[in-house]
Amino acid sequence: MTLYQLEVFTLVAKVQSFTKAARELHVGQPSISALIIQLQKELGLKLFEKFGLKSHLTEAGKRFLQRTEKILKLVEESRDEMEQFKGLKKGKISIGSSGMGASLILQAVEKFKERYPEIDMSLTFQQSEALHQKLLSGEVDVALLGRHIKSPLIIAKPYRDDEMVFIVPPKHPLAKKPSVPLNLLAQEHFISYETAAPVIEKMEQRFAAKGIAFKPSLEIRLSMGSRDAIKSAVSTGLGISILTKCHILGDVKAGRLKILHVPELKLKRTLYIAFHKNRRESSWVQSFVAFLKAYKNG
Repeated sequence: MTLYQLEVFTLVAKVQSFTKAARELHVGQPSISALIIQLQKELGLKLFEKFGLKSHLTEAGKRFLQRTEKILKLVEESRDEMEQFKGLKKGKISIGSSGMGASLILQAVEKFKERYPEIDMSLTFQQSEALHQKLLSGEVDVALLGRHIKSPLIIAKPYRDDEMVFIVPPKHPLAKKPSVPLNLLAQEHFISYETAAPVIEKMEQRFAAKGIAFKPSLEIRLSMGSRDAIKSAVSTGLGISILTKCHILGDVKAGRLKILHVPELKLKRTLYIAFHKNRRESSWVQSFVAFLKAYKNG
């Protein structure tokens, strides 16, 4: 049984005529008949019955056609996928990331580039709202966003969750406490930054639920939201702050920072992977999204 036999069988079933099928395939009618006869011998079943000028499927033929159509569809999809894969040899991907996903995306792009060295890749680091606009305009193909974007044109799916922790210098009075209550935390100088706005909003809600006003005696705003700048400000004693745990473990190990245990306040920040819904069929977008999903714990 060959793929060509299945294609011929399906065509004959569609046009209900060996002669018409031969005409569409630009071959002689005897060739079509011979192929079908060979197929019937191999199956041990009659697939067509002649009624007047038309060839109709037998019950076995109808069942076989259902299977054949599925096989041919799968073959076509496989061909398309291989064509898309060939396209990966030469292509361009524009990738964006908010500050939260910066280190991860840099590592992922490096590994992806090793696998597909001929693909041109560009990286853009901006806030989620700006990246949203670039996704809409087509300037960016895929982006890691620090907040969920509600848009009928953008598909944004949760990618990974990271625990958020409060950090202080090792000699800070709170660093010595086995647990820190919210009322003490609310009295500290707090270093905030624009990209943490969703997390800070949740934090304020938790404080409010406990009847505690979160009004730090000093609030320092870093518009760029650089993790290094935040960690430096905390380590020099300017105030406390909150960052994703995975980004400060090295500093904790080196003795530059200390994580506070705040049992009343457990916060996580979700990173989203987003792309324009009209670009999801793009071979390079599909491949990079699949790669990111596999790499997220890497």
